[in-house]
Amino acid sequence: MSMATWGWAALVLTVSACSSGSSVPLQPGTSGRDKTGLEGTARLGPIQPVLREHEACDAPLQAGFALQQDGHVVVRFASDSTGHFLVYAVPGTYLVVPDHPIGLRPQTPEVAVQAEGLTHLDLTFDTGIR
Repeated sequence: MSMATWGWAALVLTVSACSSGSSVPLQPGTSGRDKTGLEGTARLGPIQPVLREHEACDAPLQAGFALQQDGHVVVRFASDSTGHFLVYAVPGTYLVVPDHPIGLRPQTPEVAVQAEGLTHLDLTFDTGIR
């Protein structure tokens, strides 16, 4: 295969990967060693008015969020159907802002992304069901 053919094949693969519809988290650097950010879960609850033994009282939340710093959106991310999320961001303090209101009252927790590795964050939104 010629170099030109390899070049076109790489371009097609790159475009295909970029247009797959999946959200790619922001990469904080180019070396691959400096991946810092947030990972965790988003949950919504209670999901029923009466708690029953051996039944979950909350559920995974699939939703979109933004990390904001000084009133500006730094990066957008989403939790999946299991409520899990992973977003890369440089170390610093951010507000986690849902794309749409969730639960009883607005909730925008402040979180500090640590200088090394991923910072764990569990988000819980109150439905008000009692």
